[in-house]
Amino acid sequence: MSRPAFTGPCARCDRTGVRFAATWPEGRICRRCYQRATRLHGTCPGCAQHRLLPGLLDGAPACADCTGIPADFHCTRCGREDEFVRTGLCAHCCLADDLTVLLDDGTGAIAAPLLPLFTALTGQKHARSARIWLTINRHAEQLLRDLAQGRLPLTHQTFQEHPCPGKVAFLRALCLEHQLLEPVNLDIERFQSWLETKVSALPAEDARIIRQYALWVHLNRIHHLQATEGLKKGTFLAAKQSITMAIGLLGHLRARGHSPAECTQHDVDAWLAGGPTTRSLARGFVRWAVEHGHLPTVDFPYRIAQATPVISQAQRLEHLRTLTEPSTQIPGTLQVAALFLLLYGQSLTRISRMRLAQIHDTEGKLTVSFTDDRLQIPPPFDRIVRAHLDALPHTNTSAHRANT
Repeated sequence: MSRPAFTGPCARCDRTGVRFAATWPEGRICRRCYQRATRLHGTCPGCAQHRLLPGLLDGAPACADCTGIPADFHCTRCGREDEFVRTGLCAHCCLADDLTVLLDDGTGAIAAPLLPLFTALTGQKHARSARIWLTINRHAEQLLRDLAQGRLPLTHQTFQEHPCPGKVAFLRALCLEHQLLEPVNLDIERFQSWLETKVSALPAEDARIIRQYALWVHLNRIHHLQATEGLKKGTFLAAKQSITMAIGLLGHLRARGHSPAECTQHDVDAWLAGGPTTRSLARGFVRWAVEHGHLPTVDFPYRIAQATPVISQAQRLEHLRTLTEPSTQIPGTLQVAALFLLLYGQSLTRISRMRLAQIHDTEGKLTVSFTDDRLQIPPPFDRIVRAHLDALPHTNTSAHRANT
């Protein structure tokens, strides 16, 4: 039976009507605040030791001993100080137990081909998040069990033919990372799958043209960039946008009763005038199609970008002030993105691709790296970034080890 909600407020967050997890010197602590407190590690301001910091000492997180919390958070097996997942056991020990059962080859031992995966999962920093990933991803859990007991071979084909390939995609990436599978570029494979899905709904002639365009222009370029170590995520996005616009143009011709060979200049002009500026991305396709005889000679002009107004310094400072207001309702993720945009002038595209490794906390100073240089995040903006990092759900799962 679950514990009843108490009517008084939580000593940490002041919420009422919530379920409590413990009573500490400061008062009753709700379950959410308890979990946050028992997952925070750092240097205790009282004893200067690196400890779990569940308590508060003059408002700062501190260890249980210095704050008088009547609880021992040390794992009874490994001694690690952390929130218990099972009675007396930390998440790391529970994860090791769970994986030992899951990867059993039927003889009581972990299947030899999966040992590197076992080592990687149990050795990561945030074992709790790995357990959550396995718990909520029943497809990955069942596939691991089938692989361990030899019911399915550990091959790319097994993942490709899985009934829900998207559900086991990260597991496949893990197997690649730890050399359990032969190397393959998953981004290229996903791009090819995306392409086949797109062309499968097209008329046969259009599908043939789009497939040839994608192969000879985009896939050739993608393979070249991969060989020269210049392949980036943005390359696939640009290719998809180009192909999508090419498909849109052919659909426009069909709607006007024209085949590609019957395309006129008026068709092209109507296409450009009748939709968003992203239609200009079809220019590369049109030039290629004209050159290879799929379209008659037509003109496809460059799009002239319009000037974009830049906010004034006063507006920028006002936006930064808004970000630091305690009453702001802006979500933490958007706060940090806006901060990097307004404070450092970084593009949203670059911000969206950031990794946790770009944020550094050294001797109490928070810095960020956009290139090779580290830039200090000054107060009060460092508080925003720290709050965002503390509030991240389970970014360091095996599936999201480096994401922001």
